[in-house]
Amino acid sequence: MSTVVSLVNACLMASYEGRVPPPWIRRAVENGLAGVGVFGTNLAPPDPAAPGAAPYGTLRYDIAAPLRAVRPDVLIALDEEGGDVTRLDYHRGSPYPGNHALGAVDDLGLTREVARAIGADLADAGINLCLGPCADVNSRPNNPIIGVRSFGADPQRVARHTEAFVRGLQDRRVAATLKHFPGHGDTGTDSHTALPDIDRDLPAVRALDLPPFAAGIAAGAKAVMTGHIRLPHLAEPPATLSPRIVTGLLREELGYDGVVVSDALEMAPVLDRWGFGGAAVLAWSAGVDLVLLGASGVEHTLPQVYEAVESALKKGELTVERLEEAAARIAALRAWADPVPTGTGRSGIGLVAARRALVAVGVPSPGPSGPVHCVRLSSEANMAVGVAPWGLDGALTGLGRLASALDVDPGTDPADIPLPAAGPLVVVVRDAVRDPWQHATLDALRTRRPDLVTVDMGLEPAPGRLAAPLLLTRGAGLANAVAAAELLTGRTWPGPPDGG
Repeated sequence: MSTVVSLVNACLMASYEGRVPPPWIRRAVENGLAGVGVFGTNLAPPDPAAPGAAPYGTLRYDIAAPLRAVRPDVLIALDEEGGDVTRLDYHRGSPYPGNHALGAVDDLGLTREVARAIGADLADAGINLCLGPCADVNSRPNNPIIGVRSFGADPQRVARHTEAFVRGLQDRRVAATLKHFPGHGDTGTDSHTALPDIDRDLPAVRALDLPPFAAGIAAGAKAVMTGHIRLPHLAEPPATLSPRIVTGLLREELGYDGVVVSDALEMAPVLDRWGFGGAAVLAWSAGVDLVLLGASGVEHTLPQVYEAVESALKKGELTVERLEEAAARIAALRAWADPVPTGTGRSGIGLVAARRALVAVGVPSPGPSGPVHCVRLSSEANMAVGVAPWGLDGALTGLGRLASALDVDPGTDPADIPLPAAGPLVVVVRDAVRDPWQHATLDALRTRRPDLVTVDMGLEPAPGRLAAPLLLTRGAGLANAVAAAELLTGRTWPGPPDGG
């Protein structure tokens, strides 16, 4: 293996498709690949036939063993934010509420406990790098990519909870990653599909976006992920490829000396313009240490990266010293991130937190004694969330109180939606005030059934934007669903929502 390949591998994170690590990625790990990223699609759904498995049985994934058998210190990473964004629980929903719910409760001890529980789950699965928490300030309510992934719109509140979350994760020796530097909260575009511009000058960025990152760094966060976002007042390239932002703002101004991680290079606005090889070279030159390639097609991407680096080294566009510096930081992270599995099962703190985050407006308590009819107005999740399930069907089933369930496709004429003539009815939505179809459909259904209860599992709307009776879960995780179902039915879930 050439020196260049070895050095590049030490600064790369790759992913694979399928449920079993294929031979090519095992070879890459053997040849010094720094890390492997895991996605929900790499994990099998829970086996319905297994005792206690469906829908809430404790998950036992043997993710790490096949890779650690090749090299014990390889980084194994995934996005585990709680709430809407989960990988371990991708096939059924997270047993923890996400940042929006935790920020709304505003109990720093609770946030740290939830993060510690997530860290314990990751440690039990052999994961040593969590690509979270989001330290973004959700300053634009209609942001299409952050929303409930943020602790809120106030920079100081987000800073406090970012610090607590980092400390909780790292209590378990699972490395935390602050994202998406220098802040993705004021974007009107999803950076998976197009390059967002943020119209802030440097003083505004310092005041509004940087406090959570500064707090997370002060708490000892082991990694910071850059965002594919452009700040025209600061630099022309997106943050991931900008020396002004990575080296200048993050390294020099905030004094950060840990591992800088790129967001996935396969995201369209970067890949379409620079390609994997060109983007990787620019990211390393800008000061990024660990380059994430993406979820698919990586086996055929690696040669492109090696060739681009060879060319850049010859042209003086990248130096061996820069790659060696990056590799040294990553090696230090691998040495630190050594989680100890607890083997104690999962914590019920997620349901405790989800209950505290729940807001009821005009909903009678105790709830109806009979089974509940459930209509869900489907909505498309962003690419960070994927197709993880959401809604109340599973939670109501688990409580023995589901009378019927209906999923309605976006754009359906409300007149074509069948409703039960009698019996408790809930209509489940996500971010209804941001979706004209959901909002109009809710109004139309309410004229037919004025007693229906709306359950919004998205970003908390402004008071009065949705009619009562109303439940706000502040997220679409499994724990959020169970908390709402408990209130609606007057029943209490018998233990944690994951059955652990």
